[in-house]
Amino acid sequence: MGLLGHNYLKARRIEQELTLRKLSERTGISHGVIHKIEEGKIMPGVDTLYALCDGLEISVIEFFLNIGIKPNYSPKINLVPSPTDEQGKTRGVAVQGFEPRTLRI
Repeated sequence: MGLLGHNYLKARRIEQELTLRKLSERTGISHGVIHKIEEGKIMPGVDTLYALCDGLEISVIEFFLNIGIKPNYSPKINLVPSPTDEQGKTRGVAVQGFEPRTLRI
């Protein structure tokens, strides 16, 4: 079983008239590894996928959308009052779901 989307990566490279070696120079990934990814023989790690998308001048979101995967994320964040101090005053807001000390705005 190959990488879902490996054909898309290859098609984008060919569409841009890039050789494996030229894409390798752009990304810092060996042309042999890129070839194996395009053939669906190996799956890239996250950093490699980001580098390939950057080298092909597409976003990772665009990659996933073009292979039929809709990312399940929400750009909204939930801000909630931070816990109160000893005098009962809040000390700003925090992102819901995280410890107030780690993500304070």
